[in-house]
Amino acid sequence: MSGATDRLRRRVGRVRTQRGPALVDAGLAALPTLLAVSLGVVPLVLLFVESVSPPVTIENYAALGGSVYPEIMIRSLGIGVAVTLVCLTVAYPVTYWLAHRCPGRYRLPVLVSFTLPLWLNYVVLNYTWVWILASDGVVNAVLTGLGVVDRPLDLLRTASAVGVGPLELPGLSLGLGFVHIYLPYVLLTMYVSMERLDYRQVEAARDLGAGDLRVFLDVVVPETYAGAVAGALIVYARIAGAFATPQILAAPAEQMIAQIITTQFYDVLDYPFAAALSVAFLAVVLAGFGIGALSTDVRAALKRW
Repeated sequence: MSGATDRLRRRVGRVRTQRGPALVDAGLAALPTLLAVSLGVVPLVLLFVESVSPPVTIENYAALGGSVYPEIMIRSLGIGVAVTLVCLTVAYPVTYWLAHRCPGRYRLPVLVSFTLPLWLNYVVLNYTWVWILASDGVVNAVLTGLGVVDRPLDLLRTASAVGVGPLELPGLSLGLGFVHIYLPYVLLTMYVSMERLDYRQVEAARDLGAGDLRVFLDVVVPETYAGAVAGALIVYARIAGAFATPQILAAPAEQMIAQIITTQFYDVLDYPFAAALSVAFLAVVLAGFGIGALSTDVRAALKRW
């Protein structure tokens, strides 16, 4: 009987020993999980509740279809897509050169130099372009000083007027500001994918007579598309929903959705409608993000971030 009792005691002791670390792990994970839910999920729930009150109604969402709100939302998403495509166009050759052509001892310093905008204040970066592009800024001072132009050019806060309807390309100052701020994110995600590219495939394709365009389309893109899509997903929503850059660098005709939401919150004081506008824009952005993340390779690339 005593033998059975001893075995039972040893078994209970093992269970307690195993349960102890599990409880400690659960306790350690509980605080950050609670903090993440409190800071991430709860505000979104409160925002949605505000958007359907008072009392419970969908009138705020019904009002989104009127006036200029759909046009501004489309413009914001269109600018986000356009700037993202520009960032990808720049990132592909730069990261290819950095991963496979740049000497190894220079790669880290060059990569760090590409990420310098991430170290600086977001607002400061925007005002840098005001200093560069203003009528009395650096560019106009150089051009007028060299006699290239007789009077300063309108480079700052000027709409491009290139596009159809609300789908217009951003103006010079707005586009430069966005690319300057968000290109480093795309460069980093693309560099990770480009570094994984087996360069022997590129050499084999060239040995078989493939030109540069064929090598790019048949070898480089299929092997690195996951990083490109991941980078696009990371920045396009941030560009479309940005406030500071359009507020500082955009023309009046280039108003974006974040500016409208801010006006509704702080000037009009229509909190339910502003909340509905925010939720609707968030839903559109999340839908695009979900479609882009359907690929397993893209999800794997996003997890690295």
